[in-house]
Amino acid sequence: MKIRHRLSLLFVLCSTISLLLCGTLLLRASAKSTVRSAQDNALSELAMLETSFSSVVAKSMGTEIADAARRSLLVYVFQSYAENTFSGSQYVLKHGRETLYNNSGYAPDAILGDLERNTVTWQKEKLFAAVTETELLRERYQIYLVRNMTSVYDSIEKLQLQFAVICLLSVLVSAALILHVTSRTLCPLKQLEKGAAAMAAGAYHARIPLPESVLTRMDEIATVSKSFNHMADAVERQIEAVTAVAEERKMLIGALTHEMKTPMTAIIGYAESLDRAKLTEEQREEAVSFIHREAKRLERLTQKMMQLITLTDGEDIVLQDVSARQLFDETEKTLEVVADRYDAVLRYMENGEHFAADADLIAGVLINLVDNACSAGAKHITISAEENVLSVSDDGRGIPQEIIGKVTQPFFRADKARSRKGGHAGLGLALAARIAKLHQAQLIIESTEEKGTTVSLIFSR
Repeated sequence: MKIRHRLSLLFVLCSTISLLLCGTLLLRASAKSTVRSAQDNALSELAMLETSFSSVVAKSMGTEIADAARRSLLVYVFQSYAENTFSGSQYVLKHGRETLYNNSGYAPDAILGDLERNTVTWQKEKLFAAVTETELLRERYQIYLVRNMTSVYDSIEKLQLQFAVICLLSVLVSAALILHVTSRTLCPLKQLEKGAAAMAAGAYHARIPLPESVLTRMDEIATVSKSFNHMADAVERQIEAVTAVAEERKMLIGALTHEMKTPMTAIIGYAESLDRAKLTEEQREEAVSFIHREAKRLERLTQKMMQLITLTDGEDIVLQDVSARQLFDETEKTLEVVADRYDAVLRYMENGEHFAADADLIAGVLINLVDNACSAGAKHITISAEENVLSVSDDGRGIPQEIIGKVTQPFFRADKARSRKGGHAGLGLALAARIAKLHQAQLIIESTEEKGTTVSLIFSR
């Protein structure tokens, strides 16, 4: 059962029980009050009749009248009073066991028993009977009142039936209203269910619509809906980030596969020649040298690729205080080998600067920048530190202005033939840009064709 149906049923049950309880108590109180009022009216009428009858008899009759005449006169007077009532009450006059007058058609003694007043059901009718005793001419007489109360009880039953009908209509109307209000109140939950199902199906853009009225009242359901939207935003951003990383890694792996085809083909070819063909010693040395050179190129390529693939948004980066002198000392020997290979001259410039950095990654950036400078034909390369800036300047061929914004893309090469020949895969600047981002630094490239290039790493602190 849905929650709105359960809530509606609960509200209807509570309201029905409350209505029945209050109505029953009110009906019982009203019924008792009505019956009591009718009985009190009957008793008052009996008392008035007894008083009036006794007074008239006392004034108009004497003891000198014969018994037969006196009783006839008593019955006549009593009858005149009994038949002139407008309440519908009926009376009985008795003297001892002798009944002198009875216009009720009932035996009042059977109704009353030993009581002075009583209400009984007699032949499907509700009868109220009461008796009073009076002294007339020194004799005791009993006056009985019998009133048919069936109409009173019928009115009570009718009132109960009306209440039942009204109660039923009230319950139906309240049930409809409660269901409507509950459905409208819980509408965001239905939207929440649809949104969650949509997200489970992969529609991460799904959101819960929040009308102005909902935002105004901001109850618990609106708060949950708003929190769901915030969660959906976070999930969508995370999915987009994961997707972007996955796509980038897919592209990098695909590019690596493409880049490996040429050297692998050459290595396989030379290896087959060494294995099957008869070569001179010079040819064998040339083949071994080529295989070694291409293998080293593949090693560099895969190392850089793995760095690009595995580097995250700084989660594994531990920044430490590193001096420029320490960075230069760690890279000097490696850079000298690179410079000697290209017959280039290196110069270092620093004045005790310090940086918050990962020394190994920044060293890798310097090596890549120097390697790129040598590949660009530079003969003089300066590695300098100044305040929060590390830079590598060269006098090489430079980079055309129209492609400066592209050189940090993986596998981008301004001169593809020269770069491939030199064993470069176009990953150096891409790796440098990624490392700069991990350090919350900027990689700035300034270059003039045929004059040289300066690549600066600007730290934020």
